[in-house]
Amino acid sequence: MTLPENLLHFIWKYRLYHAQRMVSVSGNNLDVLDTGTHNTDAGADFQSARIRIGTTEWSGNVEIHWRASEWELHRHHRDTAYNNVILHVVYEYDRTVARADGTIPETLELKPLIPAHILPKYCEMMEHMHWIPCEKHIHRVSPFQLTSWLSRLLIARFEHRVAAVYQLLGQQRGSWEDTCYLWMARSFGFKVNAPAFEQLAYAVPFSMVTKYRHRPTVIEALFFGQAGLLDTIGFTDDYPKALQAEYAYLRKLHGLLPMDASAWKSMRTRPGNFPSMRIAQFAAFCQRLPQLLPAILETPTNEMPDTLFNALPVNDYWNNHYRFDVPAAVHSNQLGERSMTTLLINAVSVILFAYGKYIGKEMYIYRAIALLERLKAEDNAIIRRFSTLGVQAAHAAESQALLQLKACYCDNKKCLDCSIGLSVIKYKKDD
Repeated sequence: MTLPENLLHFIWKYRLYHAQRMVSVSGNNLDVLDTGTHNTDAGADFQSARIRIGTTEWSGNVEIHWRASEWELHRHHRDTAYNNVILHVVYEYDRTVARADGTIPETLELKPLIPAHILPKYCEMMEHMHWIPCEKHIHRVSPFQLTSWLSRLLIARFEHRVAAVYQLLGQQRGSWEDTCYLWMARSFGFKVNAPAFEQLAYAVPFSMVTKYRHRPTVIEALFFGQAGLLDTIGFTDDYPKALQAEYAYLRKLHGLLPMDASAWKSMRTRPGNFPSMRIAQFAAFCQRLPQLLPAILETPTNEMPDTLFNALPVNDYWNNHYRFDVPAAVHSNQLGERSMTTLLINAVSVILFAYGKYIGKEMYIYRAIALLERLKAEDNAIIRRFSTLGVQAAHAAESQALLQLKACYCDNKKCLDCSIGLSVIKYKKDD
C-alpha cells in the first residue's frame, strides 16, 4: 500500500486508532497523554509530545514513517537532532533502527490499531473522480461542524484578498483612498474586464477624478477617452461627439495617453455587462462619492446598497444604448441587484476587512462579515452543485466560504487539512 505520510500524521494527530490496545514492539504499554505539536518544518514530525511508556512519563518528539526502515533511509540514524525522539510511530514495523547515539527508540506499529474503515475511506476519496472528493459523504457532516468550518474558510478567503489589497496599498505609497479607487475599479470589471478596468483607473488617477468631479461630461470624457473608446472617426450621435471633443482638449491639456481599446472584452457577455455600460456606471459612481473610503467606512451596513450603488447619475444616453452609435431597446442604465451584490462582496466588504485589520479595529472586520451575512448567497454553478449535495448557502458569507472550500481544498484534494474531510474519514457507517 502506497499512501502519503501525512495520512499517518493525520491519524496520529486526531487519535484515529484504538488507543486501548497500544503496546510498543518491545512489549511496553503506551498511553498518549499529548500527541504534541505538528511540525511542518525540519525536524521530528511532532514536537513536545507527552507519552507514558510502561510506568514512566516521557516528554519529547515523535517521528512518523510508513515503514520503520525509513528512519535510516532519511538518515535519522546519523542526525543527533533525532536523539530526543521518544517514540517512533510506523504503519509497518519491518526492522529495528537506532538513534545516532546508538540507543533504540520505542516503536509503535499502527497497522493493527487503525480502524478498518479509515484507509479505504481515504483511498475512495482520493482515487475516485468525483466533483469533490467527499461528495457521497458530505451530507453526513453535522450542521454545526459545517457552519463552524465555513466561518473559518470565510476568514481565510478575506485574508487572501487582503494580501492583494495590501500589495496595492504598498504600490500607492500608503494611500488608502487611491487603493480603494483602484480596487473598486477592478471590481467594476466583473472578472471579464477586471484587468482592463484596473488599467483604466491607472490611466485616470483619482486626483484627476476629484478635480473634475462636478463636471460630469469631463469625467465621462476622461474615462471613455482613456479607455480608447473615443478613437472612432465619424460618430453620428451627439453624445459621443461631445465626449470626443472634450477629450481632445483634455488629452492635450494633460498629455494623456489612451489605452488600446482591444483590452476590453465584449464577446460572450450580456449587453448590460458591455465595457461601455460599465464605464458609464463607474464614472457615475465616482461622481457621486467625492471620497470613496470614508463613504464605505461611514455608511451603515443596511444602507450600503442604496447609498453606494442605487440611482447612480448615469447619462440618459445609456437608457437606449449599450454602445456608442448603436441604438437599443429602452432599458435601465443602473446596476442590477446581482451586480450590486457582487460589488458589495468583492469590493466593499474586502476594503472594510482590510482597513479594519490594518488599523487594528475589529469593528470594521465584524462589519465586513455582517455585510456578507445580509446579502443573498451567490448563484453560480459551484454554489448550485453544493446545493444538490445537501449543502445550502444561507447567505453570501457562506457562499463565499464554499467557493474557498472548493478552490483551496476540494480541487487540491486537501481532505486531511479540511474539517469536513476529517469528519468524513472518521465516520464509520456507510450508505
